[in-house]
Amino acid sequence: MSSIKSQIQSHSLRVFIGISLFGVIIVWGIWRIQSNEELVNKSVERSLIFEEEIPAMRGNIYGSDGKSLLATSVPHYYMGLDTDQASDELFDNSIDSLSMMLSRFFKDKSRQEYKSLISQRRKDPKRRYLRVVNRRISHQEKEELQKLPLFREGKFKGGGIFEPVPTRSLPFNSMAMRTIGSLDRETKTKGLFGIEYSYNAYLAGKNGKALVKRLAGGVKLPLESNSNSEAKPGMDVVTTIDVNFQDIVESALRKKVESTNAKYGSAILMEIETGEIKAITNLSRRERNGEVHFLEDMNHAVLSSTDPGSTFKLASMMAVIEEGNLSLDDYAANCNGKIMHHGLPFTCDHVHGDITVGQVFEKSCNIGVYKLIEKVFGMKGIDNYVNYISQYNLDKPVGFQLKGEKKPYFKNSQDKSYSRSTLPWMSIGYESSIAPLQMMAFYNAVANDGYWVEPYLVKEIREGNQIIERYEPRKSSSRIASKDAIEAAKAMMKGVVENGTGSGIKNGFCKVAGKTGTAQKLSSEGYSKQGRYYTSFMGFFPADNPKYTCVVVIDAPQGFGMYASKVCAPVFREIADKVFAYDVKIHPAQQKQQERRLLALQQKAGISTDLQEIAEELNLPVEPEADGLLKAAIVKNDSLVWQKLDEDNGLPNVTGMTLRDALPVLENKGYTVKHRGLGKVKEYALSGSTVSLVLN
Repeated sequence: MSSIKSQIQSHSLRVFIGISLFGVIIVWGIWRIQSNEELVNKSVERSLIFEEEIPAMRGNIYGSDGKSLLATSVPHYYMGLDTDQASDELFDNSIDSLSMMLSRFFKDKSRQEYKSLISQRRKDPKRRYLRVVNRRISHQEKEELQKLPLFREGKFKGGGIFEPVPTRSLPFNSMAMRTIGSLDRETKTKGLFGIEYSYNAYLAGKNGKALVKRLAGGVKLPLESNSNSEAKPGMDVVTTIDVNFQDIVESALRKKVESTNAKYGSAILMEIETGEIKAITNLSRRERNGEVHFLEDMNHAVLSSTDPGSTFKLASMMAVIEEGNLSLDDYAANCNGKIMHHGLPFTCDHVHGDITVGQVFEKSCNIGVYKLIEKVFGMKGIDNYVNYISQYNLDKPVGFQLKGEKKPYFKNSQDKSYSRSTLPWMSIGYESSIAPLQMMAFYNAVANDGYWVEPYLVKEIREGNQIIERYEPRKSSSRIASKDAIEAAKAMMKGVVENGTGSGIKNGFCKVAGKTGTAQKLSSEGYSKQGRYYTSFMGFFPADNPKYTCVVVIDAPQGFGMYASKVCAPVFREIADKVFAYDVKIHPAQQKQQERRLLALQQKAGISTDLQEIAEELNLPVEPEADGLLKAAIVKNDSLVWQKLDEDNGLPNVTGMTLRDALPVLENKGYTVKHRGLGKVKEYALSGSTVSLVLN
């Protein structure tokens, strides 16, 4: 018994000693930590200092003039203050004036409120960082705020911090947004689609590195270090887009897709000889909260491959003309509106009767195309027919610079879905798949006397003012078809507008040529006959000396009579008229002379430098060479004679001047100016030292 008691006592003693020793170690550790606060602070501080990537400023995207910004990185900042950074003397000497200036600048707090807020934060080392205002500030605001007390001393001496916030801006808002592209929502550093995505490697730049210290609230303070490296800004991308043409094309398309409540619309304007895409727009119908909006959220021009419809008849007609050695006046067929092909009805919208080869295309006669294909190729001659399709480059991607282009799809005799009905239906634009941009390249080759040109959107990569890379489009060295076939194709397209399905847009500022296309929509039950169509118009202008190719596509327009001639053709006409009016260089010589005279007659008084710029831009034959204020004194033929403004007893003659020009002229002479109306100065009168202007 005594032995067991002794063992228990001995065991308890060992446990007690062990616990006591453990307690002594804890107490010693606490004492050591408390007595060595500097060591702790250094250890904590080391854990709060680390290396961080500094994002590079993303490059700009420009329009064709290299000046119009389509996308740019605009610097914005959060304004912060490390309240514990400044010395006591500097802080005390600065706090009053700083508080007053912040109050005046932001107008959200009083001077005393700012002073109290900053002073309290300085007393609390755990919350030493203060975000001065809870909004982002612009670069211009930052330039002003950097001059304030403490902030002008720099971040290490005064504690002022401006945290950069990457912000991508589209100066023209949603214009060509799908083509320009967007950045990922999370990091705002990678392109999601469009030029931002396809040219991300150039635009992104190279990130830098910086040693930073984490302050209370998660704010990072940059530190000086030999290991720091500056971020390298991204390169700039110069596109072929003309912002004026882009506005014309987008406005014309938007009006029509909205009025017809279409599924989507797309339009492209391309310069024929160079292949430059001058405008490209895509509008999709989307419903949000019961409201319909048309947004640029998919590039249908490049991505939406579908049955082209009757616009494809141009390729079929060229093929039969070449293979059959036919002329436009040759007899083609008798169209009674319907024939049977292996038990299937093959129909035409109208009964055309006896028609020539040229009329088949002008009237978009399905049966006429059928009969010509049967006569020239035979209904089993699809492979020979497809050889022409390949010769016209229709079966190949154009190699567009934006990623995502699909290869066009055309059947041949080896295709699994080939049948005895394939050739006749394919010849009028069905049982195939091609994107609007790819079809446009073919039409552009016809307008370009048969020489195929690659459509392209990006022409330069720049680093500052230096051109790093310049893109030149691919061009064919030989025609895609014989010269006779090309001339026949152009004549047929002119005939469509003069006498055929496009005659509704015959009248306008310039002659146009093109082809309507109305394709039934393919569904799970076959091609729809319920009025749902894929409509398009493709062509070029001016018809006799073409400079631009244009494509308009509107899918599933709603309403009565929703055919291409009523939907897409008017959009094409509006685009052609406005582009023709804008681009005076393509006007006939006689018309140019008349326009120069009209423009010359409209020239009024103004500053010589402004008048000279106008003369150069509008190609006026005589530019003002004198300096100062001038007026157009004599109009002779299409020229001008410029004279210095005369004065009446010291009062300048400001008749015909804009208010912008008249004001400084008169005020610099010591006069007070009053004015009414809008426009240019029609009358003026002097009363004492006050000049009254009447604008009209």
